[in-house]
Amino acid sequence: MYKSLIDKYANQILELNDYLADNPEIGSEEYKTSKRIVELLTRNGFEVEYPFAGLATAFKTSINKGKSRKAAILVEYDALRGLGHACGHCASGSISLLAALVLNEMKDSIDAQIDIIGTPDEEMRGAKAFMANHGVFNDYDFAIMMHMNNKSYVYSGTLALDCYDFEFSGHPAHAAATPWEGRNALNAMRLFFDAVDMMRQHVRDDARIHGIIKDGGKASNIVPDYTLAEFCVRSKSRDYLNEITPWVMDCARAAALATRTELKITQVGEKYDELSRKITGDEILEELFKEQGIETVDLSNITGGSSDIGNVDYICPAFHPYISIGEDCGTHTVEFANAMKSDKTHEAILNGSEIVIKFVKKLYDMPELLEKIKEEHRENRRK
Repeated sequence: MYKSLIDKYANQILELNDYLADNPEIGSEEYKTSKRIVELLTRNGFEVEYPFAGLATAFKTSINKGKSRKAAILVEYDALRGLGHACGHCASGSISLLAALVLNEMKDSIDAQIDIIGTPDEEMRGAKAFMANHGVFNDYDFAIMMHMNNKSYVYSGTLALDCYDFEFSGHPAHAAATPWEGRNALNAMRLFFDAVDMMRQHVRDDARIHGIIKDGGKASNIVPDYTLAEFCVRSKSRDYLNEITPWVMDCARAAALATRTELKITQVGEKYDELSRKITGDEILEELFKEQGIETVDLSNITGGSSDIGNVDYICPAFHPYISIGEDCGTHTVEFANAMKSDKTHEAILNGSEIVIKFVKKLYDMPELLEKIKEEHRENRRK
């Protein structure tokens, strides 16, 4: 049953994926992308709210609107700056959309409302986090999406994330003739980086602190009066991250004090939370991968990057399994972006959609499993 319905919509979805791969748009600028997706949904009988939740490139549509129980299928579609769809969001979004089209055909057999939510700008500002903060996910039984990778696995812990811009402002002067008249913003930045490097010795192993200098001055013979850096601070838990992020800020304040420069700190995007593990749901996903003939690896003890899916998981159980595109290259590489239109990626889209469909169907066919997942989720968040 599933395969015939997937085949019915496969061409539309694979054409969409290839279009998105060829026309990448970065976060919060996915205007053509979101319009193309909404047109596909509308063409197939969906009524779409677009824009949605105050975000110009977000959208929402529903299957079985009005049912008391509700699940969310999340759709990502933003590209990376400078690398196109090197994280595979064109394909992962296509998985969610194909699942939506098939579930809509099966809606009479599902006693629940299924919402399909377009969540832009995962890579930087975090639309899911924004939506979670504004109550969008408050009434859902669970949420799910699938991500692309070079391996297939049902769970990998994501790191809570804070991101900030740090700007130092000093006073320019001729670096040779009258350097004493200057206040060196680059010296402040160097001290800040050195202080953070020293701080790393005294944080837990799961903490990650990394930054780049985006503006380091204009000329070597002028005392730099302005510098700008972007820093990401991460940890396995939001609680611990809330301890070390202020420490990073103190490093910056100390650097400004030592160099008699002014400091401005600006939050970049939303704060990302970590993703919890729900064993029952992961076991179901493992079975579904096996049914598709897909071998999975256990990366449950490996912590990768960060995603705003964690913010959804603070509200309702959220699932974020990974499916392999059959290539050795890792995400966030040119090679991964170049593989988005390959036959293997197309196959992963079809297989991934079937897993999402079966997962949704199983949880509503077997409500005792859903209740067990929700209890595990409540226990995770009580810790």
